Amino acid sequence: MYFGELWHLALEAHRAGDEETLRRVYGFALWCFQQPEQFLSNAIMVSFYEHVFDDWELRDDVAHRLTPEVVAKVRPLWEWRWSTERLAEVDALFEGDGTPGRNAV
Repeated sequence: MYFGELWHLALEAHRAGDEETLRRVYGFALWCFQQPEQFLSNAIMVSFYEHVFDDWELRDDVAHRLTPEVVAKVRPLWEWRWSTERLAEVDALFEGDGTPGRNAV
């Protein structure tokens, strides 16, 4: 439940342009993701990263905050939730210069 609230904090920070909060939220999410203990990693995946594109208007700002490792691991969750068209749109966000997460925390 906490990580779901963390996403709402990020959502508010995205809308307000609060870069400090975004840096801290995405940094904490990445730290959780990188923990060897599966509990934190799994929890942040399904309660935070699975929902990062729920507000589609923020997609460009969200995409550059994700590391390639996060994208690779969360993509199957996105496949389960979205249509083929929406998934293709998300995949396109990580094409181009080939560096998803280029500005990730």
